[in-house]
Amino acid sequence: MRNKAEVLMHPVRMKILQALMHEKEDGLSTLEMISIIKDVPQATLYRHIQILVDENIIKIVKERKVRSVTEKFYAVNEGAEKLNEDDWAQLTIKQKLNYVSYYQLTLLSQYQNYLHSLDEEESLADCATFSFIDLTLTNDQFNKFENELNGLINRYYNMADSSKETDSETKTIAINIIPKP
Repeated sequence: MRNKAEVLMHPVRMKILQALMHEKEDGLSTLEMISIIKDVPQATLYRHIQILVDENIIKIVKERKVRSVTEKFYAVNEGAEKLNEDDWAQLTIKQKLNYVSYYQLTLLSQYQNYLHSLDEEESLADCATFSFIDLTLTNDQFNKFENELNGLINRYYNMADSSKETDSETKTIAINIIPKP
């Protein structure tokens, strides 16, 4: 068994997980993932999907016979895509820096793709945003803040799953919490 952080934080596997998070019930076939993740060669994608299956991060949710081949559909094992405190605590400082770098590069790449998809007029009304704030809180206050923030995110994440409205658009929410030294 591999280190869970190493499995999750690989750039290709991060793309696979991100694609699968939008299709939690029906899952995606490898061919569907190839059409979504265009910058990864097919053989590489197959290899990384297998790693995620072997590590129980994703699962096969259905199979469909297409001619003489069985097409598999994959979905994320709920909760398996997250690192817990123990997983994170096992990492060296260098590993943590590498993984945070992968995370930030994935966000940057996603933002670049978003900007390149806009024409000039749309780019004036760009809806992307970010904020930066320092909070001075006791440990108890911070724990309460973190729990409330997680609850809020989970509420809207689950709402998005149950709401298949045609005017819904996916937005990526990324949060970094960095203690001051």
